[in-house]
Amino acid sequence: MCVYYQLFGVISTLALGFNLLLLLAVLSMLQATLSLPGHRGDRPDARMAIDSNVLINERVREELRAGKSPQVAISEGYERAFATILDSNVTTLIAGLDC
Repeated sequence: MCVYYQLFGVISTLALGFNLLLLLAVLSMLQATLSLPGHRGDRPDARMAIDSNVLINERVREELRAGKSPQVAISEGYERAFATILDSNVTTLIAGLDC
């Protein structure tokens, strides 16, 4: 993501790292043991975060190509990606509950 999306990719990667750090911090505060099945559970979280970042970055890129200012492009990119991200996350939740 860093190479393809440049600055937005770097920011997205840092946000993903922070997301995983918060996940481990919460598990640590709960004194949870991170076993192999537990470690497998954080992979969908990372995949959903990466998928969301790619969707947002593509929408922002589309808005920038349309000639909008960066601030407007970011705002509208988030707005337009929200429904797709919500659908993807709900689908992942349903698939996870099905197991």
